Amino acid sequence: MHTVYIIYSPSTDRYFIGQTKDLKITLWQHNAKTNPVTADGKPWEVRFTQAFDTRNEALSLEMKLKKKDRAHWEELINSAQPAV
Repeated sequence: MHTVYIIYSPSTDRYFIGQTKDLKITLWQHNAKTNPVTADGKPWEVRFTQAFDTRNEALSLEMKLKKKDRAHWEELINSAQPAV
Protein backbone atom coordinates (compact mmCIF):
# COMPACT_ATOMS: atom_id res chain seq x y z
CA MET A 1 0.00 0.00 0.00
CA HIS A 2 1.32 3.44 -0.96
CA THR A 3 -0.04 6.76 0.24
CA VAL A 4 -0.03 10.20 -1.34
CA TYR A 5 -0.02 12.87 1.33
CA ILE A 6 -0.20 16.62 1.75
CA ILE A 7 1.34 17.99 4.91
CA TYR A 8 1.13 21.58 6.16
CA SER A 9 3.46 23.66 8.30
CA PRO A 10 1.68 26.37 10.32
CA SER A 11 5.06 27.90 11.24
CA THR A 12 6.00 28.55 7.60
CA ASP A 13 2.50 28.48 6.04
CA ARG A 14 3.70 25.95 3.45
CA TYR A 15 2.41 22.69 2.03
CA PHE A 16 4.47 19.69 0.98
CA ILE A 17 3.25 16.86 -1.24
CA GLY A 18 4.78 13.41 -1.30
CA GLN A 19 4.15 9.68 -1.44
CA THR A 20 5.28 6.97 0.90
CA LYS A 21 4.86 3.38 1.90
CA ASP A 22 4.74 4.27 5.62
CA LEU A 23 3.15 7.64 6.45
CA LYS A 24 3.91 7.41 10.17
CA ILE A 25 7.66 7.08 9.57
CA THR A 26 7.65 9.70 6.81
CA LEU A 27 5.87 12.26 9.00
CA TRP A 28 8.35 11.56 11.79
CA GLN A 29 11.22 12.15 9.33
CA HIS A 30 9.76 15.49 8.20
CA ASN A 31 9.37 16.60 11.82
CA ALA A 32 12.81 15.28 12.78
CA LYS A 33 14.30 17.56 10.12
CA THR A 34 15.90 14.70 8.16
CA ASN A 35 14.56 16.11 4.87
CA PRO A 36 16.33 19.37 3.94
CA VAL A 37 13.32 20.58 1.95
CA THR A 38 11.02 20.45 4.98
CA ALA A 39 13.54 20.96 7.80
CA ASP A 40 12.43 24.52 8.60
CA GLY A 41 8.71 23.70 8.73
CA LYS A 42 8.41 21.74 11.96
CA PRO A 43 5.77 20.84 13.09
CA TRP A 44 4.21 19.32 9.99
CA GLU A 45 0.56 18.24 10.07
CA VAL A 46 -1.11 15.73 7.76
CA ARG A 47 -3.91 17.45 5.85
CA PHE A 48 -4.71 14.91 3.10
CA THR A 49 -4.03 11.25 2.33
CA GLN A 50 -5.06 8.87 -0.41
CA ALA A 51 -4.01 5.22 -0.50
CA PHE A 52 -3.12 3.23 -3.61
CA ASP A 53 -2.30 -0.41 -4.26
CA THR A 54 0.78 0.39 -6.34
CA ARG A 55 3.59 2.91 -6.16
CA ASN A 56 3.02 3.89 -9.80
CA GLU A 57 -0.55 4.97 -9.01
CA ALA A 58 0.68 7.01 -6.04
CA LEU A 59 3.47 8.62 -8.06
CA SER A 60 0.99 9.57 -10.77
CA LEU A 61 -1.24 11.47 -8.33
CA GLU A 62 1.76 13.02 -6.58
CA MET A 63 3.05 14.46 -9.87
CA LYS A 64 -0.42 15.74 -10.84
CA LEU A 65 -0.83 17.47 -7.47
CA LYS A 66 2.63 19.06 -7.65
CA LYS A 67 1.61 20.70 -10.95
CA LYS A 68 -1.42 22.32 -9.29
CA ASP A 69 -1.47 25.47 -7.19
CA ARG A 70 -2.15 26.07 -3.52
CA ALA A 71 -5.83 26.91 -4.12
CA HIS A 72 -6.33 23.49 -5.72
CA TRP A 73 -4.62 21.72 -2.79
CA GLU A 74 -6.74 23.59 -0.25
CA GLU A 75 -9.92 22.78 -2.18
CA LEU A 76 -8.93 19.10 -2.21
CA ILE A 77 -8.14 19.16 1.51
CA ASN A 78 -11.40 20.91 2.38
CA SER A 79 -13.48 18.53 0.24
CA ALA A 80 -11.87 15.55 1.98
CA GLN A 81 -12.81 16.83 5.47
CA PRO A 82 -15.75 15.10 7.12
CA ALA A 83 -18.81 17.29 7.52
CA VAL A 84 -19.44 18.48 11.08
